[in-house]
Order: sequence, then C-alpha cells, then structure tokens
Amino acid sequence: MAQHFLLSAKAKTLTLATVFRLTDTEAEAMFRKVRWADTDGAAVCPECSGLDPYEFRRANGALRFECKACRHEFSITSGTLFASHKLPLRTYLAAIAVFCNEVKGKSALAISRDLGVSYKACFVLLHKLREAMAEELKGRTVGGDGKVAEIDGGYFGGYVKPANYREHRRDRRLWQNQSGKRECVVIVRERNGNSIPAVFRSEGQALSWIKRRIQPGTIVNADEGAAWDDLNKRYEMKRINHQEAYSDDGACTNWAEDFF
Repeated sequence: MAQHFLLSAKAKTLTLATVFRLTDTEAEAMFRKVRWADTDGAAVCPECSGLDPYEFRRANGALRFECKACRHEFSITSGTLFASHKLPLRTYLAAIAVFCNEVKGKSALAISRDLGVSYKACFVLLHKLREAMAEELKGRTVGGDGKVAEIDGGYFGGYVKPANYREHRRDRRLWQNQSGKRECVVIVRERNGNSIPAVFRSEGQALSWIKRRIQPGTIVNADEGAAWDDLNKRYEMKRINHQEAYSDDGACTNWAEDFF
C-alpha cells in the first residue's frame, strides 16, 4: 500500500520546530530560496529580471538590493504578498508552516495565540495566503490524451434548523424553505495529477468551467448525476451509479470524493 503523502518526507520540509530555531540570517536565506527557487536564492530584479544586483543593509539592518541594470531598489518581499511587512520573517514562515501543515485548517484566532500576533493581522495574512493559492490555480488545466480525470460536487452550508413542533416543520428540500446559502463545491481531479476546485450554486452551473479546465482526449469519470450528461458530447465518459456500486471496471469517483 502506498504511503500517505502527509507521512512522507516531502510533507515535512517546513516545520514549526525548524522555523523557531532559525536565526534572522537563516530566515532570510530560507525566504530567498523560496522566492527565487530557480536561482537557488540569488536575488532577481522584479523590474527587469536582472541577475546581478547590489546587496546592502539599511541602518535598521533591513536587507535591500539595487539592480545594476535598471537601478531599481527592492527587498526580499518586494512584489509579494509580504511586501512592506512589519513582522519578522520568522513569523511569516511560521504562519505558512501552520497554514500548509494543518490537515483540516486552523483559525486566525488560534494562529494569533500560537504566534503572539493580533487576530486582525492573522485574519488578513490568512486571506493573503488563500489569494496567493487561488492565483496559482488560474489557467490550470488537467488531463490530456489517454489521461483520466474525475469530477464530483459536494453541497455545503445553508443548514436550516427544523422547528421544535412537528406541525410547524417544513420540507427543507423545497427551495422556498431553504436559506439560499447552500453552495456546491465542484472538484476536477486528475488521477496522479493536479486538482482544481471551484464554487457554484449547483453542479449544472459548473459545466462550462469544467470544459475549460479538462483538456480534450481526457477520459472523464463521474457519478450518475444528470448534471454531467452534457459532458458526453465532448469527452469519453465512464459513469458509476453509487446506488449499485462505488467502483466498477475502473469507473469511480473515489479520487474526487477523497478531496472532500
């Protein structure tokens, strides 16, 4: 049986214990390697992509660079979501470690207690990290000739508490008795590949988005939901009726359901 990714060494490259043991210089070196991974931490000018900037420090010890080609001055965090930061780099690295390593997520209030930072600062920082992740997903596609992708939708939110007395209760399946806050998270997941999630009002509203995200020639697996019927015109489809089985001759949506 294959080892779960969270148990592997690749999932432990940035730990809180490692971050808290870093000196200021080591934190700068780690941040540089994360930002300029292609040059192994060597600074690259964000304006002209120059590879040979001057390196100096201000009177307060802040590390700065000045490009020899265009004379643009920048820092390690210039042009990133941490630009104009006021907290130490170790704090941001620790926040990233907590945000990425928590399997079921962690609240801004809990992180504020762990890092000794205000709740508002953590709230804004977490939204910046989510925005950066969303930016990475823009334009991403999955599949291709001979590859297999799975799609599935899950409905979340909008719970309506039933009335105390039976005679006052309403059928919560009818739209007029719903809160209007229920949303559908649709996941497109390539087997042994990338995943792309998005939020819609219903599975049917996700069809045009799915067609842009799955490349032609992909074998698409889906459940028996009628919302996916229109995809038969564009892809080779394998459908699985969950009332009869969860997997049948390679047709299943277990990878997609595992996302939820």
